[in-house]
Amino acid sequence: MKFILCQPAIKRFEWELEVCLTRLKSLGVNDIVLLFTKNDDRVPKKLQEQFTVDVHVYEDNRKDKTYIPSVKPYLWTRYLEEDPTREEGVYFYLDSDVILREEPNIKPTESTWYASDCEGYLGIDYVGELLEPMCNAIDIDPELIRKEKPTGGAQWVIENPSLQYWQKVYEDSIELYRFLKDKDIQKWTAEMWAQLWNVYLFDIKVETPNELDFCWPTDSITRYQETKILHNAGVIDDQQGLFFKGKYVKHTPFTDVLNANKNKASYEYLKAIKEVHAMKYKVLHYFEDLQDDNKPYNEGDVFPRPANKKVTKKRLQELASAKNKQGKALIEKVEEQD
Repeated sequence: MKFILCQPAIKRFEWELEVCLTRLKSLGVNDIVLLFTKNDDRVPKKLQEQFTVDVHVYEDNRKDKTYIPSVKPYLWTRYLEEDPTREEGVYFYLDSDVILREEPNIKPTESTWYASDCEGYLGIDYVGELLEPMCNAIDIDPELIRKEKPTGGAQWVIENPSLQYWQKVYEDSIELYRFLKDKDIQKWTAEMWAQLWNVYLFDIKVETPNELDFCWPTDSITRYQETKILHNAGVIDDQQGLFFKGKYVKHTPFTDVLNANKNKASYEYLKAIKEVHAMKYKVLHYFEDLQDDNKPYNEGDVFPRPANKKVTKKRLQELASAKNKQGKALIEKVEEQD
């Protein structure tokens, strides 16, 4: 099973992916695919080096870029059309702001896919009277959706996804967003409805097993222990005693002193952030590692890459002092946090 994540190649997603992938690797997950729209070329290169994952970068030729989440199904289309053999196999599809406590034990089939239960914000009771016009906007029979009452979303485990399916999801996500722009509904999830409802057009069923239950950072630690997935979304500011990812759009949280309520699931995300610092050195100034094919390190990066790379004590002392070609300390040890 391949774990696959889709996003633009920007700093915000870089550090989230470092957190997500560090946890996946610690759980023994190695078959990981990262899909990016081209932006900052340093992001995919760094992640590929750091985690030894399968990375693909594509030009962003979307016909309408106003709806940002459409980039995810768009990247699926680029990935599958590039190599049709990729339409065969099992994929665990998740977002960069997700960490796993434990790998879910899920085995989909070609005719039954699995997803997390998102009834509260995807179900037909939430959609209400908008169901029929939403379905009409993307050529889906509303009676089919009323009959199936689908609620799956967020994290998916799917088998043999077709290019045709993802092309329709991509196009429909944009159409749905346009339709919902002036409606009183959570329109940002248009892509999630497009993905969920279109499954039935391809004679596939969706089930929402307990294995894919997930918690939010605002939930209790108890809830975190009851689930295998934490989706780090829903914290709206930094005044709630929880980790607020919105502070880290252009820089990483790795060298900040971070605090969160220890009784909330958000605290577990802080632990995952700290896991990234396996060697606990941060870069103070840009340099190219002359002992590693001139590998570039930018200010704020973690040294070394990958984190488990063997570095001699002498080399660490050189980089942490003025005993190098730049004549100044280039790295420093990061203090442990409680």
